[in-house]
Amino acid sequence: MLVVCLTQREENVSTKRNLVAEIEEIRNRTLSPDWDNGITKLFLLYNQTINLQQEDEQQAYFLVATVAAIETYFRFEIRSLVDSGDDQYINNLRLDNQPIKWSHELLLALHGKRVSLGELVGRSVRLNNLDAISETMRQLLQTDFLDLVKSARDPELRRKEGLNASTIIRSAGETLSHVKRTFELHHIICHEAHLTPMVRLEEVKELCHSCYTFVLASHYGIAFHKNPKAPLTLAEAHDAANARVRALEKQIKAVEELIISKIPPFLRNTFDAMQQAWRLYVEREAEFNASTEMNGNRGALYGRLAVESLYGKRLQEINEYARRIDA
Repeated sequence: MLVVCLTQREENVSTKRNLVAEIEEIRNRTLSPDWDNGITKLFLLYNQTINLQQEDEQQAYFLVATVAAIETYFRFEIRSLVDSGDDQYINNLRLDNQPIKWSHELLLALHGKRVSLGELVGRSVRLNNLDAISETMRQLLQTDFLDLVKSARDPELRRKEGLNASTIIRSAGETLSHVKRTFELHHIICHEAHLTPMVRLEEVKELCHSCYTFVLASHYGIAFHKNPKAPLTLAEAHDAANARVRALEKQIKAVEELIISKIPPFLRNTFDAMQQAWRLYVEREAEFNASTEMNGNRGALYGRLAVESLYGKRLQEINEYARRIDA
């Protein structure tokens, strides 16, 4: 179970937060979860530090931005795991252990799907040091998270070379030590007013690189833990989405036949026309998502993912129709 400990002061502060407003603001500022999930920011920060040549007081603030990007990544990952609907993650979570002040407004936001459960948890958990991140992810994934990170490999190299592929993190002790040091410096830089530089430029470069490597290894490690056989290329992802769509289509047709067999004749034409109109809508939305203007060279994949999402929702709806007919 996911357990989060807060000091009394932190708990009092958390009760004053408007989590729904926070989440909606973040969602509005996020252009694309594929790019705004922290990893790209860490890569850019590391590359910027490479080009720095002279010592400067401002260089320390690269570490502040780095910690912010690390937290962003793990909140994104936690949200994705919880909202996946996979019982192996949902069952590891105890909502009454979360630092969330439940209120009428918050429950209405959940019921009305203004926010998701994953978004609430992702915004609430404590991630202000490596130990907190490790413990949260350990409980959510039910595995030793740091071992998962240490053994993470590039997925394409893992496929080709297996355990002979080199790990993302070459020196685990050094990298994790650097991540801890970055969080410590972040606290000092943000909460103390030193006039002399707190960290040398060479150390800033080392720490930014280690933090990027740590998060990249976390990303690959979590992905492998979730599904060791996950598709790696666009073509594989498209084929996998097609297979899922075909399975959903088969289930939908079975429920349609069941409903038609039980409703009066005068309703059958109405039900059939409704389903035809729905299929036309699905087709048009898929075309829109598949366009180059919307999703570039990933359009074909996103078109199938749109169909998968709409099929899944429709299957729930017509299953409810079938249940009400039998009631």
